[in-house]
Amino acid sequence: MKTLTSSALALSTILFVGCDESALEQQADEIRDQTQYQAEEIRDASQMEAEAIRDQSQNAAENLRERTDNAPDAVQDRAEERADAIEDRGEAAADQKEVRGENKADAVEERGEEKADELEAVE
Repeated sequence: MKTLTSSALALSTILFVGCDESALEQQADEIRDQTQYQAEEIRDASQMEAEAIRDQSQNAAENLRERTDNAPDAVQDRAEERADAIEDRGEAAADQKEVRGENKADAVEERGEEKADELEAVE
């Protein structure tokens, strides 16, 4: 599916650009398009993973709260503190996942831009 999308994107770029650009400029544009697409895929994947982490920690915290619903107040208070800590750790892990994904996507875009620039410099 990714190959099909990348090919369609490259073809549309070629059609849009027309014949005014050299073959190397067209290749450079294709590289930019492909790396931007790859970067978006990386960002989307890290976002989905981060949301899964958040959901898991929220579910674990809620399960803990529910298990102590009928317990004495002191037990409920300790459970609430633990549940909050679970949510905080989950949020921190999700945030880290998003940052790593963003950094990876930025690196992919940067490498693609460098390759494209090198191609254009050949002319």
